Amino acid sequence: MPRLLACVVCVILSGLTALPVRAHGLGIDARVRGGSLHLDAYFDDNSPVAHAKARLLNQENQVLAEGMTDSEGRLVLAVPPAGTYRVEIRGEDGHFAQTTVLIPENSVAEDTLVSEGRTRADRTGARKWGTAVFGVAVIAAVTVVLNRLFKKSPNHFGPPPKPGV
Repeated sequence: MPRLLACVVCVILSGLTALPVRAHGLGIDARVRGGSLHLDAYFDDNSPVAHAKARLLNQENQVLAEGMTDSEGRLVLAVPPAGTYRVEIRGEDGHFAQTTVLIPENSVAEDTLVSEGRTRADRTGARKWGTAVFGVAVIAAVTVVLNRLFKKSPNHFGPPPKPGV
């Protein structure tokens, strides 16, 4: 029982130390809207990445456009020609994210997501919490398995078990 308690405490402590790091993950959504490229930078807690440096780069790493996000974490740029690009956002305290942007050959619908990867809804909505619950369930299952393995293996960390116990 002390080993199970120790495993559970370790899992809880490691989970709690990871929460602040995960809460400040930075995400980027890029959409073509109204003939412009709209960038939306946000943290995993759904707060905006205000006044962050943003850059649009081509495949040769040449900067095509740059600017600062507004107080809502948004920046509007001209839509580049069809092709593959990279958007980088660098916020305060070293926060950084990048995403690939695919501008299609053909015209796009009025509000089209052109960035790859997880969307804002994936990073900040119910799916985020579902992922967290799944992660906790996996950690709990691993803890149970490790506890059973410890019980079946010889006790190398203390005195031998008493006969008949």
